Amino acid sequence: MGTERSRKMKNRLNKKTGSLLIAAIAALAGMIVYIITSVTGYLAASAVNPWPIVCTAASILLLAVIIFLNHKLQAGIADILVILASVLLLVSFYFFVLSRVQLAADVYFIPVNYPASEATALHISIGGVAAYLIADIGVITAAFAGKPVQE
Repeated sequence: MGTERSRKMKNRLNKKTGSLLIAAIAALAGMIVYIITSVTGYLAASAVNPWPIVCTAASILLLAVIIFLNHKLQAGIADILVILASVLLLVSFYFFVLSRVQLAADVYFIPVNYPASEATALHISIGGVAAYLIADIGVITAAFAGKPVQE
């Protein structure tokens, strides 16, 4: 009976770790897309907002702490770190999308002779935004995966 319960708990923790690892990789991918689209092509001359980079880096650091120190963290601290990582990813997502609203307006709503590089920057940015959403969904999934269930 005890080994069965231990196996189920270990399986849940493996799901949590896997979900957090996928979230960290997706967040890193989103940040790389943000940086690349911000400093090259159509947006090369515009200023880069550092907040998505800072918030994503902090979120990845928190996710690494949760992944590697999960067994040493108290349950309440681990929950706070997961919530904080999710909020930081949402802030990154917000600033990323906010910086690309003008591109979307030019390409989709005012389709009058926009340069092809503008559409390219927008479409690549959509991939980065999707990566941030996948990362946050992974963090939210992990928040529920590691909770023991009363049987």
